[in-house]
Amino acid sequence: MTTLAASQAHARRGGMAVEGCNGCHNGGATPELTIDYSPKNPAVGETVTLQVQIRATNANVGGIFLHTATGRLSAIDGQGTRLIDEHQLVHSAPKRASGGVVRFDARWIAPGAPGGVDVEVWALAANGDNGPQGDGASATKTAFAYGCEGATYYLDRDGDGYGDSSAPTVDCAQPAEHAPVGGDCDDFSVNVHPDQDEACNGSDDDCDGEVDEGLVVTTQYEDADGDGYGSFFGATVEAKCPPEGYAPNSSDCNDRSPDVHPGAVEICNFADDDCDGRVDEGVREVCGVGMCAREATACTPGSCTPGEPSAEVCNALDDDCDGEVDEDPGLCAPGEGCPNGTCSSGTGDGTPASAGSATSAGSTGSAAASAGGGAPDEGGANSGGCAVDTGDPRGGAPWGQLPFVSLLALLALRRLRKTGTIR
Repeated sequence: MTTLAASQAHARRGGMAVEGCNGCHNGGATPELTIDYSPKNPAVGETVTLQVQIRATNANVGGIFLHTATGRLSAIDGQGTRLIDEHQLVHSAPKRASGGVVRFDARWIAPGAPGGVDVEVWALAANGDNGPQGDGASATKTAFAYGCEGATYYLDRDGDGYGDSSAPTVDCAQPAEHAPVGGDCDDFSVNVHPDQDEACNGSDDDCDGEVDEGLVVTTQYEDADGDGYGSFFGATVEAKCPPEGYAPNSSDCNDRSPDVHPGAVEICNFADDDCDGRVDEGVREVCGVGMCAREATACTPGSCTPGEPSAEVCNALDDDCDGEVDEDPGLCAPGEGCPNGTCSSGTGDGTPASAGSATSAGSTGSAAASAGGGAPDEGGANSGGCAVDTGDPRGGAPWGQLPFVSLLALLALRRLRKTGTIR
């Protein structure tokens, strides 16, 4: 059985529905209210006897309002109660106390399929003087399963896996928007629950009753633009929590702009918005395939120009930008093939070992474009601060970098082969 406080009732003397008991009955002691039921493990379709007891020093008479969302309530003769409908039962006349206790009995009939039920009760302990003063109101709730052993679940409004301990229910299976664990001290914040790491925010994040406990003194960095990221070049202080105008990190690459910091969205603006050391990465237009793939040097749509294709050679690259790698015949000397971007004997008659295969056609060219000159604004410079197309047929890398050195090596190797020095 699970018992807790219920919300305000809609009842008044005579059983008419109004906005609760406290509004018209006050000034008396709040009564102690309990609900019991029998049998304790009801079967589906079984009738359960509910017993409500109202105990208070001012209790000469009392009244109740019962509510369930499932099953059917039934009034018992002689109890001074009546049904509003099968889910609501109210006293038809105040019932006199015996020894300071007013007791009401009612019946509830379980549905035909296993489940759980919440029985809510609102009660009034009155002095019986026919006036509203000197009376007290209270509310509570019990929950139990029928047709199964049942387990307790807690309302989990924020979906963080921890429920509100003040809002339990009992059911055969976990209901929607409920959790099997309680203890959430803020069930409207997914960042507050037991086992949550304590953050420096003046709040009890882990629901242990303490605020910002266990934090150590660390360096806090000046955060001039207030974006939550400090600058390595600004002022510093030593503290558990960052004071106003400071942040616990120094990763901001532009502390004069709140839109520039780690995690910011990169936009095409010739600037490093997310502080990863790259400019406009992934946001420029890309055109061309293979070794012709290029990234636009401007942010204007349609400004991308693909590179010029070159003659296909045995190098595991799509030199002629047709979507295929090393597919042309005669790339190697007679009796040699080009299985892995290198001419080797015993693998063919000078044609590629897998002519037409595009196992790395698009990806190799694109990767070359990114690693080489196909990534403007990453280290090069023009009038806009971006790298420009250098005209290198091996992916746009600046002359003198690795692609050009590799090209020279390939040309030298082919020259030696033609002269017969190397085979």
